[in-house]
Amino acid sequence: MLDRRSIIAGGTASFLCAAGLRAQVLPPQGFATPSGTVPFAPDVFRERRRRVMEALKDGVAVVHGAGPVESGAAVAPPFVQDGDFAWLTGIVDEPGAVLVMAPAERTVREWLLLPSRDVESERWEVERLPLGTELERRTGFSRVARTGGLGSLVTTLAERSKTLHFLGPIVSASAPVPKALELYGKVMQRVPGVSLKDDSGLLPSLRIVKEARELELMRKAMAATARGHLAAMKQVRPGMTERQLKAILEDGFRAGGGEGLAYDSIVATGRNAASLHYTGGGGVIGEKDLILIDAAASVGGYACDVTRTFPASGRFTDEQRASYELVLAAQAAAVAKLKAGVYYEDLVEAAKDVFRKAGRVDDFTHGLGHLVGLDVHDAGDMSKPLPAGAVITVEPGLYVQSANYGIRIEDLYLITPTGSQRLSEGVPRTVEEVEAAMGR
Repeated sequence: MLDRRSIIAGGTASFLCAAGLRAQVLPPQGFATPSGTVPFAPDVFRERRRRVMEALKDGVAVVHGAGPVESGAAVAPPFVQDGDFAWLTGIVDEPGAVLVMAPAERTVREWLLLPSRDVESERWEVERLPLGTELERRTGFSRVARTGGLGSLVTTLAERSKTLHFLGPIVSASAPVPKALELYGKVMQRVPGVSLKDDSGLLPSLRIVKEARELELMRKAMAATARGHLAAMKQVRPGMTERQLKAILEDGFRAGGGEGLAYDSIVATGRNAASLHYTGGGGVIGEKDLILIDAAASVGGYACDVTRTFPASGRFTDEQRASYELVLAAQAAAVAKLKAGVYYEDLVEAAKDVFRKAGRVDDFTHGLGHLVGLDVHDAGDMSKPLPAGAVITVEPGLYVQSANYGIRIEDLYLITPTGSQRLSEGVPRTVEEVEAAMGR
């Protein structure tokens, strides 16, 4: 039988529940972070985590997302999520997030930890979701908690499993200690018998082979990239600044469906093109200059990477043509060897042999290429044979400051069992294709 105290207590509980519901009125989809998983549905990332945990078998693994962007500038750089964390979770708009996986646990095997809310700062920056079912629905995690509990969670799991898995990254001795290793060291000091296992090669081995859905986004990024490069070739005029041409290029990316930049665009004219990662923009394009553009769009967070070099006048001089076609020949020599099972170093030697025979190898001053995917310099061990499904750039070049030019030709290739497919086919590459596109 209900007495007066029970009725009052029940009424109070009902009141608090109702007040709580009013306090927890949630923003509609598209508002507050995390906004959801990007660029795929939560089940895609859940399956990736399942594959990782299947490989680990037991123990505990912690993967930290990127931390907040620290900047005192009026315009802060955009937040970019850590590639491994983004690949495993799809959470790209929450700085300071942490993933914990414990494959041998009976019921809950994965946790997403997010920093605590600061409602006052959210009034200035961005609204964030409270803990609850909406957060779980958007992220695809059945257990979402705050990062303040990370130490106790990992300690408890390590006490049962006795193994801590390090998934990377490996960094140099002069770099800060990775957050996961720092955490593991503290746990091992407090839980006797816990061992540390190096599994830093696991995620690169999974990420290097692209899924069909990843390749679809990279092809869309490539189509947008092609539109931007074509716009730059068609609209360039002597007397423009590099910055003006860069605006035309990036407008083309957006018009072609690009959602962002794969990396900071390089637009370099004349002597500036001999600086490999030129960051200026005030150079004035001369009538006789070669222009080097290393730039690409991204779609769904996936990158591509293309470099083209073309004459401001629309026509290569005989000297420019000879050097350009030598670079193209070096690229062709490397691509001829490109197929599943090849070693990257063999591609490098094939390109260098072309330059050696021409007496120009000293003008080739950088690496031949890199893997591309969710990151423009993507995960994967290039000291091992390259697998089918990997995407790689081949980008030989010649750089001569004294002659006021740099030439680089960079294309994107999907490695297949018997060869490769050039993903950047839509961007003019040969002398004839470039001059025809420029239409001068």
